[in-house]
Amino acid sequence: MEEIKIQGGNTVSELKLVGIGPGSPDYVTDIAKRAVQSAEIVIGAQRALDLFKDYINGEMLCLTAKNVKEGLVYGAKSAQKGKNVVILSTGDPGFSGLLGSLLNFAGKQIDVEVIPGVSSLQLCAARLRMRWDTALLLSFHADVTDEKKSMLVEFLKYGKTVMLLPDPNSFGPCEVAKYLIDQGLNPETSISVCENLSLENERVATSTLGEVLEQEFEKLCVIVVRAKQQTEE
Repeated sequence: MEEIKIQGGNTVSELKLVGIGPGSPDYVTDIAKRAVQSAEIVIGAQRALDLFKDYINGEMLCLTAKNVKEGLVYGAKSAQKGKNVVILSTGDPGFSGLLGSLLNFAGKQIDVEVIPGVSSLQLCAARLRMRWDTALLLSFHADVTDEKKSMLVEFLKYGKTVMLLPDPNSFGPCEVAKYLIDQGLNPETSISVCENLSLENERVATSTLGEVLEQEFEKLCVIVVRAKQQTEE
């Protein structure tokens, strides 16, 4: 694995990792727009680039599932050479975003400015009018491990709330519900699925684990499972 290190001292990195929010232009921050506007190179998935099409003045590089490593390394190298580079990350870069990948692929000593964005978790909590400072947060986007699944079950059996990003290919809402029932949770346990948050086809549905087994959901969603009814403050 190639490692890029940007040294301290008089060298100033111009690499910014910018959170773009949940998908709607309404949730893009002004600081994110300004960063993109002044960038010489903007790197991101096509959906992210489209969101900033009116603000991009420099070179564009589209990230795909096949070129993420190469794209992030290219951005780091360009910043090291003095280029003003912006890398766009869905939601907030620090939660199931590109921050981890950037540090892994481009070196942990890289000098990068992280500009946070509104995450889908934040918007989900707002839609459900729930406090989420005591909830367990889990992301299955990158991997579906037995350890994470065990944490999910353990927390719920203690009567806590869990917010999670499912893996749409192998651990979506229906698979989550089936797994929890198989692990002994009551089929009447409350579950909320927030789909396509901030987009025109947004949908928020609250039902039970048992009812979810018979439903279909979009790939872009956040799940909230509450093992017992809680009074929100």
